[in-house]
Amino acid sequence: AKGFTLIEITIVLFIVGLMIAGLLGPLETQLEARDRAATERAMDEVVEALYGFAITNGRLPCPDTDGDGNENVGTCAASGFIPWVDLGSPQGDAWDNRFTYRVTAEFTTIDSDGVCNGDTIAEFDLCSDGDISIQTRGDNPATSPAVEGKATPAVASGVPAVIVSHGRNGFGATTTGGIARPAAPGGNGDELENTNGDANFMSRVFTRENAGCADNNDESTPLCEYDDIVKWLSPALLNNRMVVAGQLP
Repeated sequence: AKGFTLIEITIVLFIVGLMIAGLLGPLETQLEARDRAATERAMDEVVEALYGFAITNGRLPCPDTDGDGNENVGTCAASGFIPWVDLGSPQGDAWDNRFTYRVTAEFTTIDSDGVCNGDTIAEFDLCSDGDISIQTRGDNPATSPAVEGKATPAVASGVPAVIVSHGRNGFGATTTGGIARPAAPGGNGDELENTNGDANFMSRVFTRENAGCADNNDESTPLCEYDDIVKWLSPALLNNRMVVAGQLP
């Protein structure tokens, strides 16, 4: 009986390889979408847990800065990790990285006098104003009808607290095991913005890696890879829940 020649076997293997390669792309996309959806659900749980903590304790929790899952009240740094033990919430995202958490200092102190004095006394009252701002990338309505696509309009300001998942690439994240992951490349300015420790954050649509990219306003270059997920507490909703719960004013 005549068998397959080496050339025929090579052709068959080549065709099978092409079929497998064609399947891997859609599969990777589906897995990415699944993990992002799971992470968003976990982050929504964290946001609700933060609202619940504020209603119960009259303030927002301090960040966890030593990785034990408990808030560090004594120092109460502005940035750290979600205090998942205190919140009873997920510790991290679908890629086993801890959620970054930043909070405005005023909101971590109980209102002691019931007076709406805002920044005069650093405590959480109805006049408290968050120091966190969120920007995105897209058309700036102030320059209509031009469509820039790389402008950075603000989407939220005066935010009391924000949480960040650093996505699948994990740039700047810390794993749930406490291991620091590599920082984002220099051109990935938007992901670097979410790890530099200041009160400004960038939230934009998912973008895959692009050669010759730059996260700036230059329309001649593509945007760099971005897979962070950013969620924040609404100051109006937080105040409303605190008033309904009898914690404010």
